[in-house]
Amino acid sequence: MFGTTSPSKQTSSDLASLRLERLNRLLFNHYPDAVYTIGMDNCFHTVNHAACQVLQREPNELIGQPFYLSIHPEHWEEAAHYFRAAKDGHAQRYQAVVRSSSGESVFLDVTNFPLKVGQEMVGVFGIAKDITVQKRHEQELLRTTQELQRQNNELELFRKMIAHDFRSPIARLLGLGKLLQKDNVPPASRQTAITALLQSAQQLDAMVQDLNQVLTLHHQGDEPREWCNLSFITQQCLDNLKEEIQSAKATITLHSSSELELFTVKAFLASIIQNLLSNALKYRSKDRLPQISISLTQQGQEVLIAVTDNGTGMDLDQVGPSLFRMYKRFHRDVDGKGLGLYLVKEQVRLLQGRVEVSSAPDLGTTFTVTLPMQS
Repeated sequence: MFGTTSPSKQTSSDLASLRLERLNRLLFNHYPDAVYTIGMDNCFHTVNHAACQVLQREPNELIGQPFYLSIHPEHWEEAAHYFRAAKDGHAQRYQAVVRSSSGESVFLDVTNFPLKVGQEMVGVFGIAKDITVQKRHEQELLRTTQELQRQNNELELFRKMIAHDFRSPIARLLGLGKLLQKDNVPPASRQTAITALLQSAQQLDAMVQDLNQVLTLHHQGDEPREWCNLSFITQQCLDNLKEEIQSAKATITLHSSSELELFTVKAFLASIIQNLLSNALKYRSKDRLPQISISLTQQGQEVLIAVTDNGTGMDLDQVGPSLFRMYKRFHRDVDGKGLGLYLVKEQVRLLQGRVEVSSAPDLGTTFTVTLPMQS
């Protein structure tokens, strides 16, 4: 009797094993996160329902297929590194991005464990939690934080500008006002003081208008769009700058591939082109007559506006990081407020475009603005 197993006990053991196997299979298939096993051949051996839902594929479309086919191409190298580490016997936890059958990116928090039978490594067991919503909230929070930081930096700039730049004309106005209150001021001095007072008031008014223009821009971006003929808008800007062009004896060449139109904010578009043209005229070389080329082209669903001049140029290694900042000027011998390029950058940003610059000292500058056909 000893050392043998009764039929009834054998049956009970088999039933317990069967129940355990069914329970494991039930937990595997209904676990809320993606669960899978990958063999040493790098192919899926098992996948649960959640894994199929994440990848939007049926089990037979995944089993036997290399796992890396589901990884987003930009994240494949990183995912392969962690997977190799798991195959070498080291548990790994990391974040990965996969692509569903519809092409949508899905962010996952992945944990991979070495899968062994005895001492033999047979593959990797993994659990992946979908954290796409969380990642998008994090990205949105990051964008909001960056935007708040940008606005705080500009508010600090406004504060410094008001404290510094506004002080001088206000001090002159106060001084001149006190002078004019005196009874013994000679007529000639009184007239000189009145002229200086008006000049200071005009300077202060211009600064307030500039500040208002910048502050107003920060509350824009939802203006009504309309179809704009790019060549027509450019010609209007040239007409507005006719006196400056004639005074500088500038030669303007316009290259337009066709009757380009884009659905955008007309006022922003005109301001961008006019500021770039005004910049090219303002920073002309003293050694040669200005030649300005305007190129309007279409690339796919984008329009490129390139303004090239033969002016003074810039050393972008020195001025590049500050080029589009507010009230930054790089040529002290040229009148200007240092506001034009800042407005260009902000308006391009609001139109969901981008602006690039290439330049070299005494050779000239090219500004290229790329805008979507429909912003």
